Amino acid sequence: MKSYIIVLSFLVGFYSFAQNAALDPAFGNAGFTITPNTFEFRRFAFDPNGNIVSMGISKGTGSLDYRLTLTKTDANGIPDTAFGTNGIVLTAIEDAEYPWGMEIQADGRILVSGGVRIDAGSSTYSGFVIRYNNDGSVDTTFAANGIYRDATLNNFEFMVLLSDGSIIAGANESMTEEGILFKLNSNGSLDTSFGINGKLTIDAIWLTNMILLSDGKILCVGVDRLDANHTKVGYCKIDGLGNFDTSFGQNGIMTINIDTTIDIDTMQEVYERPHNAKELPDGSVVLSGYLSDKFYLGDFLVKIDSTGFLDTTFGIGGIVKHFYEFAVGLEVQPDGKIIIGHSKSLSQSVGYSLTRFNSDGSLDTTFNNGNGFVDIDVTSGSDYLKQIKMQATDTLIIGGGSGSWAGDFTLARILLDTPLSVEEPLEQFVKIYPNPFEGRFFVEDYEQVIKEIKIFDNTGRILKTISETNTLNEITTNFASGIYHIRIKTKDGRMMNKKMIKE
Repeated sequence: MKSYIIVLSFLVGFYSFAQNAALDPAFGNAGFTITPNTFEFRRFAFDPNGNIVSMGISKGTGSLDYRLTLTKTDANGIPDTAFGTNGIVLTAIEDAEYPWGMEIQADGRILVSGGVRIDAGSSTYSGFVIRYNNDGSVDTTFAANGIYRDATLNNFEFMVLLSDGSIIAGANESMTEEGILFKLNSNGSLDTSFGINGKLTIDAIWLTNMILLSDGKILCVGVDRLDANHTKVGYCKIDGLGNFDTSFGQNGIMTINIDTTIDIDTMQEVYERPHNAKELPDGSVVLSGYLSDKFYLGDFLVKIDSTGFLDTTFGIGGIVKHFYEFAVGLEVQPDGKIIIGHSKSLSQSVGYSLTRFNSDGSLDTTFNNGNGFVDIDVTSGSDYLKQIKMQATDTLIIGGGSGSWAGDFTLARILLDTPLSVEEPLEQFVKIYPNPFEGRFFVEDYEQVIKEIKIFDNTGRILKTISETNTLNEITTNFASGIYHIRIKTKDGRMMNKKMIKE
């Protein structure tokens, strides 16, 4: 079946006085890119050239008919039509695919892990790791015709890539509720020198994520299920050979109790689940997760130092509780500030919300004029955030779905730090006219606040940049008829965006 990518045209208006984090109109089409005919976004990653590869599923005709799906855009959200078929790759391994993990190698080849259902109506599943070339074709030199399979596990949920090109994939054993790690060589064969015959069991921890640390070791994060009534945060640190780092935590493994308010007499159930981890510039790590008990329903941040113990200078005793409706995005800026993101019910639909914390866990009141958070309604439909990643020092890419509950793949770029004042909006000082225009239009700047004017077409491509401005700027064009976007940056970092129509 031939698939097409369409960049849908929506313009999201935002004003300089309202927030200092907003959609970047230079990305995709007025800030975002949508891939129709996809179903559920899972993850995205940057390749060595800065291109963005997204992974998830597309839905077939049956209620449980899913196909592993990849899409690719350039760094500015423009679809790469040379990737697969018009920017989309669909892969059928068995009856249905359930991908969860993705990593991109230094040479641009793409690894995806997950599970497959063997046949329709069956409860038999198999874990897999598949490798693609950077054009979207399956790399048949990897494992067996491009795919490593393990029938002893239902699913490989996440991966890390080591510096030698080898792969550590994480899974869970449903019967024993233990985490399991497998190591593959760079060619996709099982590395039997790792753990016991290529397999390492993490006793009593149900894994939810794993990250590669700057020292080359792996931090595994999960849920300690030893107490059925109170699951806790568990994590461990191992090296690339499968040995626990005994200098970390308690012989390489740690458990943290986020909630210490349990009433033993009532035997209330407490659920603590970490789902993301990010290393900070100083080697410490922030974990984000979800907490549910009798008194609290929301999220938490935990900071652990490089030795594995709570950093008590962070929040209260190393912990920050924040009501955030199950945040799924976690990122750390180069200056150590922490961003969490989730989907949020806005006035007309579901949109994105980002909250920023200082490196000590306090709410960053310099963000969004003192609020510490910003809500962004990306499309006219509902938008569901799944992942966030820093693309540059001051820009953040959000991946998620738009439309239905799962939605079509959506990427958006957010400008994080455009310092704003609570003064009158820039429209009081800067005038752009006429609109519609013919061969020229004017930008009026009698207060001389403008630093730069950029003009974009409706695909997000920059057509013109004006760096030397006057009090009255006459801008002549030879543009075709259509919609254009003007972005004005002021000398103090504020932004103003205007949609213009060329007749």
